[in-house]
Amino acid sequence: MNSSFTTNYREMAPWLEAILNDCQDAVFITDRHFNLVHWNVSAEELWFRQPKRPAKKNIIDFIYQLFPGHVEVHSQLQRAISLDEQVEDIFVSTPDDRTFRISCYTHKFPGTQYLLDVVIILRDLQAAIHRKKDIKPGILYKTLLNSLEEGVMLMQGDQGTIISANNKACDIIGITHERIIGKNLTELGVKAFREDGSPMSVNEYPAMITLKTGVVFRQSIVGLINAKGKLIWLSVNTCLLEEFNGAVPGLIAVTFNDITACREAESRLSESEYIFQSFMNNTHSPAWIIDEDGFIIYMNDIFKSVWNLNDSHLYSNMRDLMPQHMVEQYMNNNRRVLDSGQPLITIENSLRRDGTPGVYLVFKFLLQTSTPKKLIGGQSIDITEEKRARQEIEKVNERFYYTTKATSDYIWDWNIENGTIYRSEPFSQLTGYLQNDMENDLYWLLEKIHIDDRQRVMQHINACLMARNNYWHDEYRFRCADGSYKYLSDKGYIIYKDGVAVRAIGAIQDLTEKRKLEEELAQQKEKERIRINQAMITGQEYERNEISKELHDNVNQILSSAMIMLSTARGNTDDKEFLIDKTTQYIDLAIQEIRKISKSLNSSIIREVGLIDPVEDIIKNMQLVRPVTVDFECDPALEDELSHDVQLMIYRIIQEQTNNIMRYAEAGYVRIAIEQIGNQLTLLIQDNGKGFDAKKQTKGIGLLNILNRAETLGGTLSIDSRQGGGCRLLVQIPVA
Repeated sequence: MNSSFTTNYREMAPWLEAILNDCQDAVFITDRHFNLVHWNVSAEELWFRQPKRPAKKNIIDFIYQLFPGHVEVHSQLQRAISLDEQVEDIFVSTPDDRTFRISCYTHKFPGTQYLLDVVIILRDLQAAIHRKKDIKPGILYKTLLNSLEEGVMLMQGDQGTIISANNKACDIIGITHERIIGKNLTELGVKAFREDGSPMSVNEYPAMITLKTGVVFRQSIVGLINAKGKLIWLSVNTCLLEEFNGAVPGLIAVTFNDITACREAESRLSESEYIFQSFMNNTHSPAWIIDEDGFIIYMNDIFKSVWNLNDSHLYSNMRDLMPQHMVEQYMNNNRRVLDSGQPLITIENSLRRDGTPGVYLVFKFLLQTSTPKKLIGGQSIDITEEKRARQEIEKVNERFYYTTKATSDYIWDWNIENGTIYRSEPFSQLTGYLQNDMENDLYWLLEKIHIDDRQRVMQHINACLMARNNYWHDEYRFRCADGSYKYLSDKGYIIYKDGVAVRAIGAIQDLTEKRKLEEELAQQKEKERIRINQAMITGQEYERNEISKELHDNVNQILSSAMIMLSTARGNTDDKEFLIDKTTQYIDLAIQEIRKISKSLNSSIIREVGLIDPVEDIIKNMQLVRPVTVDFECDPALEDELSHDVQLMIYRIIQEQTNNIMRYAEAGYVRIAIEQIGNQLTLLIQDNGKGFDAKKQTKGIGLLNILNRAETLGGTLSIDSRQGGGCRLLVQIPVA
């Protein structure tokens, strides 16, 4: 014994080593991989007697060499380890016809499922018999009886008293050997059943009938609930032992095998067949089995329905049942399965249940059977609608692809469930990032948003998701690949499932140029506002200067003359009355001048007297200054139709332009026409003065004031003038 071998957990105990070495059988102790850990003296001798010993001390390699041809031993031993079962009945033979019995036991760590050792025992049966040549017949009989795999009992008497039973019989009945001897069948406390499940009385037991009538039974099926409460099925044989009648009258032998497993297997087979039939006939997919020549062996109900077949078509050839334009494809696919021996998944054209052409996903495979001809099983799934749907999806995807190419928007698709984002190719062109540079998640996008906009965008997205809003829109600055920023308008539609956001689809627009134009427009408006304010200030200054000039050059002169006249009257008694009258005239003239100035500045005059009278006053004042012919055209009804603001604006424009004419035009004829056509009011002021080049001359403060007044009412101003050709001013104002 080589005591240097040890397991991983302990040394071999001396007492155990002594027992193993005294054993006549070869005992091998291995690990779970059958690598040798211990052996006894008999095993060591058996090992070293072999002319070709394996290089590695592995018991499987040794068994293969000792018992060539018994390759199944490895799987049987491996099964014993996997199922934690003791195996004691593996019989093998050597080339010189010596028979060995192999037993296998497992040894686990106490209280666990951890496997420590595997014990394999090889017993040379011929050597064992040779050692027991002098065994007593009774002992030999008992040993032989207990080695049988079937139960054996010897029974006697009317009650069926058991006088002998082997170990297998005790195991089947569920009673120990000590308790079963001397008991009769009634006292065993077991219940028997016929094959149909009906109860069987003791007197109907095959053994009792043989005892009473001498009728012998062969393979009679009996159900039995043994002493342990387990239902088992037995195949029972009885025989008369007539040669012992002299010594033991009425002695019979009863042998029985436990066929419970066989019955259960048959039941499962029958149940499996029923389940198979039920499943195949309730599935929505056609299924069939044909042989290698194309003859139908099996077809389920839906297959029959599709092809309008019945059981009478079994064993017919599919070539005779299928339309000719489908046969070739069908049989070619069968041949591929037969030639390769591998399953085949393919798409075949076939008929649908309503008789219309359809497309099927077909699975064909060889069946492992012992039949003379190879069998092919098949099942198909109607994918006609799926294929149509796929084609529609492909068309939609194609349209979507070309839409993303054609649109100026940049499309994105956010799968919220897994966090991935798809961005269309134009987005790469917009931002300068290559597709490989862009990560397909939301965080990549957020970190590119300007820091001043980022927090707002994140909060807005979260708020929409929390409120379960379907629409989301925001604008932000986005950092492009070159480091520059672009203004983007981002709109999305959010899809919810059971109240949870699962997807969002949206589009991005580039607002950079729009923002740039808006900024330029804002700057332009600011400049225009400043210019208008300056014009207003200039206009106010102009008005003040004019008023000051009127007061200084006219009113002041008149009042000064009146003051001189009044002073002269005080010292001149002769002309006193004349001078006082003259002073009165001058004062009255000054009052009229002040009234005229006040009237020209007072906007309430339009509300009090209307538009026409103030315009006629302007004309009179023009004619007082210079001889000029003025034609004025205006429908009096307009005073009632036009609002005060419109009338005042027209009055101020007429006042401004007539002042320009009197100052610069040197005109002899002026035409003023106010007319309403539909929803548009026109004011025409035309003169035959010296004119000016409208393209070259910058608008003066007067024309600028006119333009501002027209634009205030949403109107337009057009001026047509040339050197020596007079001037034509047209104002058009929309009115309700």
